[in-house]
Amino acid sequence: MNKMLELLDEFVLKAIIVTEEILKSDLFENINLEDFTENRDRLFLIIDQISKSVSWDEVDEEKKSDLNKKIEYIKKLDDKLILKLQEYQTKLKQEIEQTVRQKDNIKVYNLNDVK
Repeated sequence: MNKMLELLDEFVLKAIIVTEEILKSDLFENINLEDFTENRDRLFLIIDQISKSVSWDEVDEEKKSDLNKKIEYIKKLDDKLILKLQEYQTKLKQEIEQTVRQKDNIKVYNLNDVK
């Protein structure tokens, strides 16, 4: 049972590290968000499976408290991540709109009038 608890703790730490890394990164610099979300989803599925195999009645309160703190920290990171992704979405939308406007402006330009 101790091994499962250690494994759970290890995967929770990995989830924290992965989330912190994406928060530090610039989303406009060739970051594959799809890979990030898939990897993070896999981590949480593993965490879920491991947590189901732990006999929580046998785990001391200090370890439970430590894991709960880490999980709460992940929730705070998730809130920051949601804000960062919303900002990214807004900036990306603005860039797309600007590109479409520029394309439309180029279409309107008539080269036949130039001598």
